[in-house]
Amino acid sequence: MAKPKILVVDDEVAIRFAIRDFLEQNGYDADEAGSCAEAEARYRKDVYDLVTLDYALGDGNALDLLPRLKAIDAGVPVVLLTAHGSIELAVRAIQLGAEQFLVKPLNLPALLTVLDRTVENQRNRRRELANAARDQPRRALDLFLGLSPAIRRMEEQARRAAGAESPILIQGETGTGKSELARWLHRHSSRASEAMLELNCGGFTREFLETELFGHEKGAFTGAVNAKVGLLEAAHRGTVFLDEVGDMDLQVQPKLLKALEEKRFRRLGEVHDRKVDFRLIAATHQNLEVLVQERLFRADLFYRVSAIQLVMPPLTERTEDIPALAQNLMNRLTDEWGRDPVVFSKAALLQLQKHGWPGNIRELRNVLERALLGASHGSIDEGDLDFASSPRGGDAWESASSSHLTLREVERNHIAAVLREEGGHVERAAKRLDIPRSTLYQKIKAYGLDQKPGSR
Repeated sequence: MAKPKILVVDDEVAIRFAIRDFLEQNGYDADEAGSCAEAEARYRKDVYDLVTLDYALGDGNALDLLPRLKAIDAGVPVVLLTAHGSIELAVRAIQLGAEQFLVKPLNLPALLTVLDRTVENQRNRRRELANAARDQPRRALDLFLGLSPAIRRMEEQARRAAGAESPILIQGETGTGKSELARWLHRHSSRASEAMLELNCGGFTREFLETELFGHEKGAFTGAVNAKVGLLEAAHRGTVFLDEVGDMDLQVQPKLLKALEEKRFRRLGEVHDRKVDFRLIAATHQNLEVLVQERLFRADLFYRVSAIQLVMPPLTERTEDIPALAQNLMNRLTDEWGRDPVVFSKAALLQLQKHGWPGNIRELRNVLERALLGASHGSIDEGDLDFASSPRGGDAWESASSSHLTLREVERNHIAAVLREEGGHVERAAKRLDIPRSTLYQKIKAYGLDQKPGSR
């Protein structure tokens, strides 16, 4: 877990050293400042979880400095310390935004208790904002299940990447498990105790994407009746996962780049920047280098988000893993549905390995769901597997002209055909289908459709 970072502001060197040394021995990362000017400069430059602020400083006092700090970032708790305590001063400090008011001489263990409680309260607020309670199935999918060279290589790369702080770009075909990998990376990072916020960039207009990422102030636009906390702010000290980052609107991209490089952003309708510390994980099925060449994705943002690149292997590169994956997925399904355990016959496993799986793990789960629905005994045989509703041979689909197809299958096949004809370009396909782009993304995921790498 990342250490909370604190700024200790006091004009007496001995007191600064005593507080800093004690806090660093108790799990904090501390910086010092000896004046209002130095404190403000450090506060603008870095991201802090807390500030301890002495009342009397050589170039001013806490009541002068507090409003300036709050104007830079109102979300950082400030604990005021003074040798001249009074009820009037305490009330004024709280009114200006101080979190706590402590009187010198300091009891360092008592200060530590106050700081620990404040940090935990801040963390809980962020978790609540992020709705970070993650209800996992009783049996989670083992992301690196199997012995194929492709998945073993993937696991080795992921374990190295998890400990780094640099942005990560996850690439891979639709349905390979990019979102699951992002969650695994967060769980195995130093930020695991904090929130992970997720957003699919392909389903939103520019305006909605901006307010989701950065938030907005009350009255920032028509309908903004209340202030809104954005994902970047709610994910402070945690992780932001941007799925389908290749579909991010070009006008939003420079704002994300600034947040990544400077750790600053501005809510819509806000005058002052806010500071934030987050780790970015992005994912896409597209080839971002091609999008950069076509001027659909900024080159500077591409280089920033792709500091570490991971590629999820498709099932075609790990056919030897399919029996273990299928059993693991079936175990999850029987748990979720309250069914007795189910196993596969050798013939069924052979059929699963022969299939092309253009929809990868998502498609495999869909096939297993249909098999479990029709199974009346404790095993899945070859005859229980229905590939008629799945892609066949690359990204081609069976014709929808047969009268035996259901309405759902006709829709699935038609959407697949339009996507194929539009080269995987979701926006153009949505226009042809006369549906919102967000609706099309939902159907692509629901049906396990494939989109070719390099599509837009």
